[in-house]
Amino acid sequence: MHAMTSRPIMLAPLLAGLALAACGGTKAHTGAAGGGVAASTTTTTVTHTATTPPGTSAGHPANVVSASSGGVSATLHVPGPNPRVNRSWPISFLVSSHGRPASASVRYEFLFAGTVVAHRSFYRFTGHFHDIVVWPGSALGYPLTFRAVVTSGSVTLNLDYPVKVVR
Repeated sequence: MHAMTSRPIMLAPLLAGLALAACGGTKAHTGAAGGGVAASTTTTTVTHTATTPPGTSAGHPANVVSASSGGVSATLHVPGPNPRVNRSWPISFLVSSHGRPASASVRYEFLFAGTVVAHRSFYRFTGHFHDIVVWPGSALGYPLTFRAVVTSGSVTLNLDYPVKVVR
């Protein structure tokens, strides 16, 4: 855990900036991406929190976070832990059920000190999905966690990736 600095944390601007963070350029390789509201279901939640460097303790490459439960497996690929302000940060997902491409949805949460400070986007897809996140200047320098909440059937997997936005 990082020690807090004497710099005051201005949570309101961080929240506002993250709430407005641009996501776009979406592509679903198999299936369609789109917004909507997911039906309520009973879910099993498994959280895999990447360590520094992310994912290496589980034998994965540093820019990959994976989790699985109930035969559903989800993998998040990111370019690295230091996205740049107002620049594209391309991410991609692979979701399978018992080894086959699975119908899924993903939404993003942004955490500060373990607390969700913003929610962003909702997409449906099957198998593979690509998106671009653009981090706002208000996130600069804060230790944040990008969480992808992937739901497939009754399984929900939280893929957590620590980031620190740089210039």
